[in-house]
Amino acid sequence: MQVKVGERLYEVRSLAELEALCAELRSALEAKCVYNSWYIRVPPDRLLEIAAEAYLSYLRGEAEVGAVVGRYLERLGLSKSLARTITPTLSALGLSAGGVFSRQALEMGRLFHEGRRREALAALREAALRNCVIRDIVERLGDGCDGLAEAVDAVLRSYGKSPRPDEAKYTADLVRAIHPPCTPCSFNCVDKASLASCAVALVERAIYGAADLFEKLDISIMPMHLALVKAGEGLYGVVVRETNKLVGLAAVADPIEGAQINKLRDVSKSLDGLAGEGEYEFYIKVVPILDGAPPCYRAKAFVEVVRADLERASRIIKLE
Repeated sequence: MQVKVGERLYEVRSLAELEALCAELRSALEAKCVYNSWYIRVPPDRLLEIAAEAYLSYLRGEAEVGAVVGRYLERLGLSKSLARTITPTLSALGLSAGGVFSRQALEMGRLFHEGRRREALAALREAALRNCVIRDIVERLGDGCDGLAEAVDAVLRSYGKSPRPDEAKYTADLVRAIHPPCTPCSFNCVDKASLASCAVALVERAIYGAADLFEKLDISIMPMHLALVKAGEGLYGVVVRETNKLVGLAAVADPIEGAQINKLRDVSKSLDGLAGEGEYEFYIKVVPILDGAPPCYRAKAFVEVVRADLERASRIIKLE
């Protein structure tokens, strides 16, 4: 018999070939995600609070899920029956196994306890993306957040689930908390994934911060009158807001770690091919710079403005 998977057609002539096909498909699925169960019934902030409780308990020599969750609920005056929804959620996200909290959960709790919420959410994202359902929803959303509710419903139904409204809501809330395009852009604490999803905001802030470079080059249009239009991978047409007239081109390079002068010069020079004399009124080259360490970099940008006659000016700009 023939078995079609996606665009591939498999010829299966024996039980052994069928078992081999199943093993191949299972291996492919497991390489993509680990936790196949789906049970998300806890808000993201509560997950962070429970992880912090687990971390503090771990420092006292205890990391058992039942005891930690019970103590957390008692401290907040909540019904202990809520443990029936908390425990399977922790398990589905890989934050616990065998009745104890995972190392990743404890690290997430440490970060949250220390007031490093964004880093804690990055750790939660890493854990949650090992859940096949969550990963499929995020992949369906891609670089945006529009249609989140529809994506949640479609993916859950593809897994044979008939989600109740509250179940879909909890899942959407989790994705909204961990998927960078669904969260406001902040450049004080970013990882590379969230920086990529904030590319438009990065270019806008870089351009606004370069007003003095426009003045220095006698470019008559000031940044506050400009808007961006996606023109390709890492490329944006720059238009006048009132008229939509195309006046410039902005290019964004891949981020570099640290403001290394030689590296900045090389990356900036690699974008020079975009600047054809007289084609636009100006070109803007943006090289994101990441200071600090993952998952909480501070971002700034090297910005070079190139006039139509190829006269240029540049400097490093803070994004916050």
